[in-house]
Amino acid sequence: MDKAYDVVEKKAYYNLEKEIELARHKLNSIIIEKNENLLDQEVIKLSEELDELIVKFQYIKSIQDNCLMNLKNIMGTHSIFYYYGKGHLFANMIKYIKVGVDNNEVIYISMQHELYEDLKKSLNKAGIQDKHLKFQSVKQLIDSNNRGGVKGLKEKIEFLAEEEIKSGYSGIRWIGQPTYAIEQTSKQDFLNWEINLSGGLRNTKASLICIYDYYDYINIKKVIDEEVIKKSINTHSHILEKFFLRSTE
Repeated sequence: MDKAYDVVEKKAYYNLEKEIELARHKLNSIIIEKNENLLDQEVIKLSEELDELIVKFQYIKSIQDNCLMNLKNIMGTHSIFYYYGKGHLFANMIKYIKVGVDNNEVIYISMQHELYEDLKKSLNKAGIQDKHLKFQSVKQLIDSNNRGGVKGLKEKIEFLAEEEIKSGYSGIRWIGQPTYAIEQTSKQDFLNWEINLSGGLRNTKASLICIYDYYDYINIKKVIDEEVIKKSINTHSHILEKFFLRSTE
């Protein structure tokens, strides 16, 4: 298991694992000290503490199992990431891309060209070859949605995925910048596409993460305005947070 990205929020309950083991040793010691009198108040107290730790651990683990997805197995997901500045974006996308490369996925990038060139430089500095990268605008998906709705969108995604699989890749990991998509099409076409995208991606060999420019929203609202942000919250199945995808459903 890869410690970098294949352990779901281990830090959240790692300390509890140690506390549980420590409590077990304490309980066993006090049982011996009390001549195996299991009704002794100290024995009962330590047993209750161990009960509490186990229940807490299992509660946290069940939430994580149900709500969190590591970055390795994300086919069919439509996720979102809000970034505040290029540094914040690249810190998250470098890792996101590396997992895809390790999975033998082709990485489709749809973003402003200057940002794309800077991303490639950052990948090279991180020792990640960009041979898996392809610049692929999401405009083709938006056009498919305009023509055929969810059905036309899914057919386009499945066609692209099948072609990449024939080329030797395991699937598509698509990174799309809404700012660039809106500039290439229109805000309304983009928003209509976002509504249908989760259905279009479901059960395909492709994933798509929409990277929203939160700096623009907070400071300028040139492209990412109030309407775009409000609607973004309800149109994605997952959100990228602390290098895991958290379910929004």
